[in-house]
Amino acid sequence: MNKLQSLRAHLIKAIPGLARDPDRLRTYVPEGTIRFHRGQHLSHEYRFTAEVILLDHDGSTDAVVLPLLQWLSHYQPDLDPETALRFSSEVQRHDAVDLIFSMDLTERVVALVNCEAGRIDSEHRMPEYPIETCPATRWKLYTKGPEDDEHELESEWASP
Repeated sequence: MNKLQSLRAHLIKAIPGLARDPDRLRTYVPEGTIRFHRGQHLSHEYRFTAEVILLDHDGSTDAVVLPLLQWLSHYQPDLDPETALRFSSEVQRHDAVDLIFSMDLTERVVALVNCEAGRIDSEHRMPEYPIETCPATRWKLYTKGPEDDEHELESEWASP
C-alpha cells in the first residue's frame, strides 16, 4: 500500500531522530477491506486502519502530530476531523513515551482489463491535495512549554 509507505517516509524525514533510527517507527494495518464491483471490472479501493507507532519518543508530541496532520491534509483531506485521528500513549521512562496513532485511509487502484491481449494494467492512485494558499515547502516547528520563556526549534522537514 503506497499511502502507508508515503506516510512512513514523511514521518521519518520530519520527526527528530527517526532518520538515524527509523526502526523506532512501526507501521501496520490491523484491519482493512477491499471495495470492488462485481464483474470483469477489477478496479478497487483499499480501505484500512493504519497504525503508526513511535517508540521511545522524547520530544514534543507536536513534533509528531503536526507533520502527521500535514500529511493527512495533503493525501487524505476528506477525513472527518472529529474522528479521523485517534491516539494512545504509554510512558516508558520519565523522559520518553510510546505514541500510537490510528487513522482510516483509502487507496484507489485502477485496473484496466484488456481481454484481447489477456493483460491487466494496475495503477495505484494517490492524488495529492496541496494547500495552494501556503507556498512554503520547508517547515520549522518551534515549541514553547508552560515553563519556557521562548519558543525553541523542535524539528524541520519538507512538505509531503
